[in-house]
Amino acid sequence: MNKCVGAIEEFEFLPLSSGKHLHLTIAVTGWLCSGKYSSFQAPWCSLGECGEQYCLVWESRFLRDLGSAMTSLLDGLVSMVAQEALKYTVLSGIVTALTWPASLLAAASVIDNPWCVCLNRSAEVGKHLAQVLRSRQQGKRPVSLIGFSLGARVIYYCLQELASDQGSEGVVEDVVLLGAPVDGSEKAWERMAKVVAGKIINGYCRGDWLLGFLYRSSAAQLSVAGLQPINIQDRRIINVDLSSVVKGHLDYMRQMDTILVAIGVPTKDVPGASFALPQSGPVTNGTVDIPDQTANEQQVTIMQNPAEKTETCTQESRDVKKMCQSQKRRVTGGISLIFHTC
Repeated sequence: MNKCVGAIEEFEFLPLSSGKHLHLTIAVTGWLCSGKYSSFQAPWCSLGECGEQYCLVWESRFLRDLGSAMTSLLDGLVSMVAQEALKYTVLSGIVTALTWPASLLAAASVIDNPWCVCLNRSAEVGKHLAQVLRSRQQGKRPVSLIGFSLGARVIYYCLQELASDQGSEGVVEDVVLLGAPVDGSEKAWERMAKVVAGKIINGYCRGDWLLGFLYRSSAAQLSVAGLQPINIQDRRIINVDLSSVVKGHLDYMRQMDTILVAIGVPTKDVPGASFALPQSGPVTNGTVDIPDQTANEQQVTIMQNPAEKTETCTQESRDVKKMCQSQKRRVTGGISLIFHTC
């Protein structure tokens, strides 16, 4: 119990870039693993060196426990066949205790406790981050936030906390939430959108069975942002379907390089990345489908709110980065570059 409700043990910022710049970006990691991804900086090593960048170091002891638990669950308890079956379970929208295999439910104790601990602590860390931003310790500079999994949850609670305080409007410029284990209701997102001056990107994967399993106690009652688009009439909120890039929840860390390019964040390999595509056809709500990385012909469809038009683009490429590099012509209506370039 003390782990769930205790005071924050760790909260600090580590630089990802050198020098001082007008624009500030804060990246928030969702868990820690052994080996290559044992540090908070590791997932963000491909971020373009534009602006002043930091990663948030928070509750590393608990995030390592969570990373170990997730790896153990995937490596030792779930076969490839079971994973495919679970994907269809999530896709069907029936996420209740009765739909999960008994063998998986029996192993839930391995991960439920560290997940619960990190859920609670991420909310508290998010509120503390809001206090830091509210106090303008960074000066009156534009701040963009990007995070995946529980890191996205930190950002979500940061924005919710800022929304409760008048005068915090516009403190945050742009936001990217990837695989966020948070409420995806219209009311919650309308509230936090008030403090964001620019765009909010919700990157989700419909087949992320692990997120659905971890969030199963709430998923039957709540829409989970990391599993589906946010249904809201706000053209600043953009849903990006990453299902063809993210095959499982751990891919948010492993495939971060590709994800950043896909959502238009500049990287070291693709400094001018932007998913701005030619216009054509009608639209519905704001969603973006990322093409399957295994296909020879890459096709992307962007659907914005009724005021905008669907945009499609076909590139003969097997790699998202090459597709973005070959996209020379910028056209109004696509997802514009959300983080400032040099």
